[in-house]
Amino acid sequence: MRKRWLLLALFCFLTLNGCGTVENSLGNGPMASRAKRSQGTEVSLPAYLQRLGGTKIEKQNGGVTVTIPSDSLFQPDSDGVKIYNGTDIDILAGAGKKYPQMKILVNAYTDCLHSETRNLVYSDLEAWLVKQALVDRGISAERITAMGWGESRPIANNATAEGRKANRRVTITFKRSRS
Repeated sequence: MRKRWLLLALFCFLTLNGCGTVENSLGNGPMASRAKRSQGTEVSLPAYLQRLGGTKIEKQNGGVTVTIPSDSLFQPDSDGVKIYNGTDIDILAGAGKKYPQMKILVNAYTDCLHSETRNLVYSDLEAWLVKQALVDRGISAERITAMGWGESRPIANNATAEGRKANRRVTITFKRSRS
């Protein structure tokens, strides 16, 4: 009977640790600091970012990358570039605040419908706008690197409308900074 209680207690501890609530339930004692160390950002950051709708979230190279279609962040079919989905930016900024030890890499990509020069300028502007929106919401500019890649790194075939839509994207990578 004692072994069952021990297993149940261990199961509850591990379950709470995976949900990110152990530190709240254990307070500030030695178990809490151990729980904080064992609670990996790689586990809780993707769970936090799940609040972004219609995005792809991947763990890679010691970080977490979120891919957001440009059409869901920026006003589609406009001559200018303007962020119109502040909710996604708010969630990304919340993640940046929740994990202040992480660097943030913003990369923007386009399809191939316009000239290569225009696509580079457009993607640079999109990346800069996302960076600026995060800075406006309290994230330090020194933590954020923004770069536009234009049409140079397609993930789908630009010959189809679906492929072009997939290629118009912004990726935001949260990665531990090296101290």
